[in-house]
Amino acid sequence: MAGGRKKKLLVFALLIALIVALVPQVPVFAEETKTMTMKQLYYSIWPEYDRWPDVLVIYTGVFVNDTGKPFDGELRYKVPKNAEINMVCETEQGMVCQKYIVEKDNPDYDVVVWKPSHPIEPGAEFPVMMEYYYRPFGSANPRQFTQTFRPAFPVENLTVEIKAPKGATEVSLQPEPAKTQGDDEGFTNYIYRYNGLTVEDELTFDISYVRESNEPSVKAETGQGNVAGGMQPVQAQSSVNSTIVILLVVFIALLAVFLFIAISNNNQKATQKSKSKKGGKKTKSLKGKQGGVSRKEVAEEKRKLRKMLLDGKISEDTYKKLLEEIDE
Repeated sequence: MAGGRKKKLLVFALLIALIVALVPQVPVFAEETKTMTMKQLYYSIWPEYDRWPDVLVIYTGVFVNDTGKPFDGELRYKVPKNAEINMVCETEQGMVCQKYIVEKDNPDYDVVVWKPSHPIEPGAEFPVMMEYYYRPFGSANPRQFTQTFRPAFPVENLTVEIKAPKGATEVSLQPEPAKTQGDDEGFTNYIYRYNGLTVEDELTFDISYVRESNEPSVKAETGQGNVAGGMQPVQAQSSVNSTIVILLVVFIALLAVFLFIAISNNNQKATQKSKSKKGGKKTKSLKGKQGGVSRKEVAEEKRKLRKMLLDGKISEDTYKKLLEEIDE
């Protein structure tokens, strides 16, 4: 009897430990508070850039805490329905990607919600970057779609860049761009500038062109996106956070039952020895995969930083600082 009680206590102790370890990993955010203002935002729209026929959209900007107190609330981005979030990062200490959730309650768009890794002091600036992909058109010509920018925060200065794919002809944009310029990669970029946007404002860009190729403009490099920030964000729907917690608890309960049966089994030692061997092999394999970032990934990060410097998205000092951090 005493041995049976010890076994049960062991099972329940493991159950409690697993609940404490796993449940906090589900991202749950506090109620919405007054948001910060985006001092500068570079909003890039790149159709068929490195994935065909997807459109890559990039936010690169700097928030300023004008709330009058330390900001530790949520930041939000409105994105097209079912967009594939590639990265949500803060960039004051390099590209450090953060956990986020995706709210799907609105019928017109989804909302990416995340929190900075630390409070932002009043008046302080906070640089960020976010990317997503979505697929608004197919292979038929002309290829056309409407890109809508819905700010979830006030924007003091907004620059919109539409990058025509390589080989595109009969490019038509509405509204007409304020400026057209080429770049060192052979793309044609169409530039718009806006000031003083509020959360009620909404900008739409009708984009149309003809392109015969069914290949992206540039070859995508493996290992970019979430891995580049050194931390993979966790995507979840805020409306199902409680469901996830319940599923975790159910899973842990089933695991506890399994452990109880295993402890009571006469062949327990043999089973545990087998599992230990398998676990050792898996650990060794994982270590091999997580040994570090490849040279190819480092080169791609440096290429992206160089592109951001040439496009005026970051200063030369910031460029040098980020290069040093990548080399480290």
